[in-house]
Amino acid sequence: MGEPRLILVTGASGFIGTHLCAALAARGEAVRALYRREEAPAELLALAVEGGSVELFKADLADEFRVREAVSGADTVIHAAALASDWGALDVFMKANFDATVSLLEAARVAGASTFVYISTAAVHGFGPHVGTTEAGPYYALRHPYPITKLMAEEYVLAQNARGFRTTAIRPCNVYGAGDRMSTYRMFDAIMDGIFGYIGSGNALTCPLYIDDLCEGVLAALDRGETGGEAILLSDGQKVSWKDYARAMFDAVGSRKKPTSMPKSIAFAAAWLMTALARALRSPLRPALTMYAVEQASVDYNFSNGKARELLGFEPRVFYKKGLARTARAYLEDRSPARASTREARLNGEQNLG
Repeated sequence: MGEPRLILVTGASGFIGTHLCAALAARGEAVRALYRREEAPAELLALAVEGGSVELFKADLADEFRVREAVSGADTVIHAAALASDWGALDVFMKANFDATVSLLEAARVAGASTFVYISTAAVHGFGPHVGTTEAGPYYALRHPYPITKLMAEEYVLAQNARGFRTTAIRPCNVYGAGDRMSTYRMFDAIMDGIFGYIGSGNALTCPLYIDDLCEGVLAALDRGETGGEAILLSDGQKVSWKDYARAMFDAVGSRKKPTSMPKSIAFAAAWLMTALARALRSPLRPALTMYAVEQASVDYNFSNGKARELLGFEPRVFYKKGLARTARAYLEDRSPARASTREARLNGEQNLG
């Protein structure tokens, strides 16, 4: 047998990127894990030490020279790096999500890569009623920088599909799992330390996707030639309401509290006011409630995985109750030392001030 192909994974220090690197390494692939942070997170460092098949590569995708170095020798690129946020200026998202994708893809093509898989998002469909929505639509007007720039990048990537250079876009729904500190862990924090719930009746559908199932779908896309030029939605295929999802989150962390409900009109008004104030003050900080968050959570947001089943043989295995239970166990283990560290730092600060 020859040497394993080299797969470059961008965004490797992020939640999705780290799990993708682990999944690839577990099946014997050689992985170059590109990360931008000052220091690689512990989970990524552990992968580089354990099996020896994960190479850490620190780079900023805005640095064209480093990008060319990163793609050198890579047969496949999985582009998971992105500015994924519901707040920020359009020009910042353009640089991170569109310009960086164009630069990376061109460098990969010149370097001789054969496959480019782009991690897109179901949010490119826009926020409107989605129940079993497929890649054919419906699509609604995009009003926020994140989905606007992700769709621009996706369209560019798919347009570059050609013989000898296969490009595919994966559109995951709301990905969650152990290590999801930017989303699920924050919701768990709200449950434990404050309030958390849903908008209106809570009957609007959401679309969770467990991280292990996402990885399975992405890895399947690497091996299927028929995915060239295709955008593929990944969802667990279930219809779950925000009310049921919130209740499962409370159960997962063992909270005896109940989810709260915010009337839709108040949620929109509060988000509009907070957003307007933040813009007026030119604040870089995300408002407590954004229009993006309210729009997504107040309408049905449910997508079909039919195309993924057909093209990838995709079969989700972990559904939301089991997935949230697993995620909560990791969160609770993570929470205790983190809170102890915070308390220790606060005490040390007070002592230094004295």
